Amino acid sequence: MRTYAIGTTARRTRGGRLVRCILTLMFVVSLTLASGAHAANKYAGEFLTHGVGARALGMGSAFVAVADDVTSGYWNPAGIADADARSVHLMHSETFGDVVNYDTGAYVHPLSADAALAVTVIRLAVDDIPFTGGFDVVDGDVQYNEDDIVWESDSEMAALITYARRSSERLRLGGNLKLIRKSIGNYSCYGLGFDLAAKYDVTRRTTLGINVHDVTTTFLVWDTRERERIMPTVKVGVAYTTPVSSMDGVVTAAVDADVRFENRLLADEYHIGAISADTHYGVEFVYRDMVGVRTGLAMGQLTAGAGLNLAGFTVDYAFGKHEYLDSSHRVSASYGF
Repeated sequence: MRTYAIGTTARRTRGGRLVRCILTLMFVVSLTLASGAHAANKYAGEFLTHGVGARALGMGSAFVAVADDVTSGYWNPAGIADADARSVHLMHSETFGDVVNYDTGAYVHPLSADAALAVTVIRLAVDDIPFTGGFDVVDGDVQYNEDDIVWESDSEMAALITYARRSSERLRLGGNLKLIRKSIGNYSCYGLGFDLAAKYDVTRRTTLGINVHDVTTTFLVWDTRERERIMPTVKVGVAYTTPVSSMDGVVTAAVDADVRFENRLLADEYHIGAISADTHYGVEFVYRDMVGVRTGLAMGQLTAGAGLNLAGFTVDYAFGKHEYLDSSHRVSASYGF
């Protein structure tokens, strides 16, 4: 369970005012982004929505307000400020059967009692994509020469460089510098973006999390001179943690919403005009800081998972069900030292 010293009334008031300012700013930004949604390239940054770490994914990706481990650089950069030791993380998954290979790695390094740095690397790849120079249609049948087929790969990578600092007893602030490279066949592009986030303890057991991905809009420039735009995504969440003394453990329940401004309409769970949203719900029970079990709903799809922590070494597994495609299995491991 979270512990912290009780600060002065003035510091708590400043923290509350800052959170209200952040929420007000996000509301104004949301209205601005919605008005310019028609100019966005839908799904240009979709590979960055798959998540990092099996623990969070087992909880339905409801992790913005939880974000208290080495994967926080992705979920909520401000959570890195809670790190009290160096940690490394690796994850591999095969999504939709073995069609999509997805790998992540992360490292967090505390700078002081109130600040930390982290690096997160994300890679998604689809191999053996057939490219053909052309085909003919004869009597309704598609005909092509197999000798003209070239097998290529699609690779999408991102590196997140995170800095976070504890601003008060209750408030942590953080941000990412985001470097992106995408390639398909002989074509490639590069991009640069920023994320800003906050994590605030409303009470001893309730935490609010806010993370704005691509806050300034991220531009991707292809070597063909084409450009794509990744519009900001506002991720908000709340988490409630309580000890269960009868079971010698701790229960955490979390709810998140991802708000986008790409005019996705029916692609997301909910939409109003150009604004759309997906929801995430998750529950985790941890027994004696050693064994964890989780379940959740990610955009209405069932998730589940479990984890084991021994002597600083943690292994987590997550299962994700998909309504139409094959289910996903993800395994991650981390070590604190």
